[in-house]
Amino acid sequence: MSDRALLAVCAGRFLLPNAANLALVRQALAAAPRCVVFIRRAHMAPSPANPFDADARASMLHDALAEDERLRTEFVPLRERWDDQLLLRDMGAVTGGQHHVTWIVAGQGPVEPEDLPTGWSLQQTAAGDGDAQAVAWLEQLYAAEDPARGLAALQGSLPAGSAAFLREWIRKPTFATVRDDWRQIAHEKRQWSVAPYPVVLVTVDAVVHAGGHVLLIRRGRSPGRGLWALPGGFLEPREPVMLAALRELVEETGLPLSLREMKQRLKGMRVFDHPERSQRGRIITHTYFFDLGDMAPPAVQGGDDAAVAQWVQVSRLPDLESQLHDDHFHMLDTFLGIAAQPA
Repeated sequence: MSDRALLAVCAGRFLLPNAANLALVRQALAAAPRCVVFIRRAHMAPSPANPFDADARASMLHDALAEDERLRTEFVPLRERWDDQLLLRDMGAVTGGQHHVTWIVAGQGPVEPEDLPTGWSLQQTAAGDGDAQAVAWLEQLYAAEDPARGLAALQGSLPAGSAAFLREWIRKPTFATVRDDWRQIAHEKRQWSVAPYPVVLVTVDAVVHAGGHVLLIRRGRSPGRGLWALPGGFLEPREPVMLAALRELVEETGLPLSLREMKQRLKGMRVFDHPERSQRGRIITHTYFFDLGDMAPPAVQGGDDAAVAQWVQVSRLPDLESQLHDDHFHMLDTFLGIAAQPA
């Protein structure tokens, strides 16, 4: 069999088509007869850094390609696993274990060649970081007093289809929501800028299971106002981490169980520390899993930062994926195994 790749793959958020995005896809098309473009951060709730769903991003990139390129390109949404090995597993599952696959990577590859699925090879490209460029464009829109004027200043950099998409988007409630989130985050970063070192924050979260349900809140503040989330918050200076998780749990949900009983129900803890897991910056969270078994879910009520506290059936969680804050679906999946493989 020829050594020439039968299939090339590339992955990214592809927020808005630009020269770097197109160069990446075109290098993949030069390497093989067919290309699969994986759209990362699929199924997530809109955020300032990732405001569009996977279908919209794929459509804009598709329209920016030439007709012959479109015929050879497939777009596949890729759930964010926050783990390079799981990402490769999902990509490999989509390609069906096919050999002679070339993965086109912009810049330094996230894994070593020996970590690739069997039959895959790694090819670097000089294409720049198209997602970083797109984020800079979006931030111009968020910062503009008049979004329409901000968009007019960008139109020369965007394909016509993307500019038309953005004209409609800035009129929608989603734009106002993510703009408010961006402005709140920018305000926090200005406050933190006086620190002599880059700010790294520590938070806590709780996954509580009871009778086939999990305890969630709706966030009452930006960023992520109105989204589902795990009960949690920031660690206080003189507080042990697990006690902080239990304090936040009670403050936000009023869960009427004693400290002793909750400690007895503790089944696991995991640190989630991906550098991009939070919109707000570098935040490392410690998540505790408490399993109340077949107990009927106790009465709860939203408080503090939580507008609502509610028990949600575990079977409903996949349908709520795009309504969960930051990486909280991934956190739930880690403890409860709720995600389809792959998606």
